[in-house]
Amino acid sequence: MIVAIMLGAVLGNFLFEKYKLESESVVKEVNSTYFLMEGSYSTKEQADRSSGDISTKLIIKEDANYIVYLAITQNNDNLEKLQKLYEQLDINVTIKKMSIENEEFLATLEQMDLLLNKTSSNDEILAINEVVLANYQEFVLE
Repeated sequence: MIVAIMLGAVLGNFLFEKYKLESESVVKEVNSTYFLMEGSYSTKEQADRSSGDISTKLIIKEDANYIVYLAITQNNDNLEKLQKLYEQLDINVTIKKMSIENEEFLATLEQMDLLLNKTSSNDEILAINEVVLANYQEFVLE
């Protein structure tokens, strides 16, 4: 009887740990967000100078560098749309995938992604993108 209890406890613990790992990976995938990054610079002045012509941007200090972000989305179609827009503007971008835990921002981003998915005008895309970046700064950074 003691062996059965021990065996049950070991197997139960094993299954619980396996379930816990699977549920954590699902949550992380749901919150995966794509950031379009223009570049990384050692000073804020370099970041400003390099991205001077770009009106819609967000400069964030991460570790020892200043990162210039141009767009944030969770939707792959919108990611391609934003990439093409910046290619047309002769701006090289890099995709950075990150996980965000702020529910307010994620709800706003989901709504903005729906709008972005339905629009094709570059001016509208940039306007929506500006709102997303402002919300990221308000909800996540502050």
